Amino acid sequence: MALFIYVLADILHLVKVAVLCNMFFAFHQRQVEHKKIWLTLLGCAVCGISTFIYLYDNEVLETILYIIILVILSFLLYEEKIYDVLKALVWAVLALSMIDTMIAVLYDVSMDLLGTDGRIFKNICVSVVSLSLVYVVGRTYKKNAASGMNSIGIFNLFLFTLLLLADTLVVTVVEFMNTELNLTRNRNIYLLAVVFVIIGIFIQLAAVILLFTQRNVYKEKEAITDKYLNEQKSHYEYLENREKETRKFRHDLRSHMETISHMAINHEYEGINSYLEKIHMKIDTFGNLVTVQNGIVDAIINQYYAKAKQNDVKMDVRGRLPADCAIDAFDLCTIFSNILSNAYEAAITTEEKYISLECRYNDKNIIIVVKNSFDSTSHNNNNQWKTRKEDTDYHGYGLENIKDSVKKYNGIFDIDVQAGLFVLTILFNNSI
Repeated sequence: MALFIYVLADILHLVKVAVLCNMFFAFHQRQVEHKKIWLTLLGCAVCGISTFIYLYDNEVLETILYIIILVILSFLLYEEKIYDVLKALVWAVLALSMIDTMIAVLYDVSMDLLGTDGRIFKNICVSVVSLSLVYVVGRTYKKNAASGMNSIGIFNLFLFTLLLLADTLVVTVVEFMNTELNLTRNRNIYLLAVVFVIIGIFIQLAAVILLFTQRNVYKEKEAITDKYLNEQKSHYEYLENREKETRKFRHDLRSHMETISHMAINHEYEGINSYLEKIHMKIDTFGNLVTVQNGIVDAIINQYYAKAKQNDVKMDVRGRLPADCAIDAFDLCTIFSNILSNAYEAAITTEEKYISLECRYNDKNIIIVVKNSFDSTSHNNNNQWKTRKEDTDYHGYGLENIKDSVKKYNGIFDIDVQAGLFVLTILFNNSI
């Protein structure tokens, strides 16, 4: 029984490390053929190693084998650089060891309060509790911070680790005092106080993580707001220049018509064709304003429409949005900025260079469909899409941001590949 619990606790510890990395670090999952089989074999190897260590109690060998298993596990799970993954794994192991230490003290104190000797189940209980804690807190963090721990900065991560270390030392000292002093008077009150202190420490750590999360959310919203304002500014500057050129052309229009009329009277037909061609070229310089009848979205669309035209990317825009749109300005900016940014980034690297945006609605729904040419090497079979931008810590999360905004309105988000085109479809409920 003791051997089974020891082995199970070791397996759970590796699971905790993987869960912590998945929840708190935005690592891309590696697609390995027969991945489940390899993980099963690795689990069997862990069971064998744990049994050997339990029987012969060799801590040095245990440490070496544990490091080897972590390296193999990181290679199977993640496609990031092995150095970056190993750094995360080292931090995860240290953090989990400190969390496990505090939970172990909490377990000992709780058993002491209950007057029960639960040493045989200690390792498994500690592993289950810490795994549950990491999963719950990590799920909350992942939901609100798409870029993971990378976005909080090394300094803040260092401060959090110091806080975790200080809390572990406090709990260890409290446990030492409980053991050494061997209190008899008011012992239960003391033990109960210890329990509340440890629970308070875990609440404190969760609050710090939540603070990091809120800080990241604020920074992301601030960045999107700044982007929206800049796009609006660029759009209005474009409209102003366009209007200025139109007024100048309209001012000279009478003179142009008189010139053409004079040439017609003198039968200078070749000259008329040449003159009209120059007028057409002048009109083309005004630019073609595209619209879906929404000022916010128009500002974003026309920015990418101009970029597409400059870089020989064919961009078609059709349809319109409702005048009373149920989606607020912030989410409209988030959705269309990321949609068109991703589409443009993908299309410009292809031979076809094609983007299509269609917006339509009825009394019940708003539908947005974006199609673009793309390089098939930019994705894998599980629709894990990779960014081509160099700063991967802060890029590559456009689809996640779109999903978050769509989710707020109980919308539907779908990705498909049709005849060499990347197709993104969003369906909203058209109600305010």
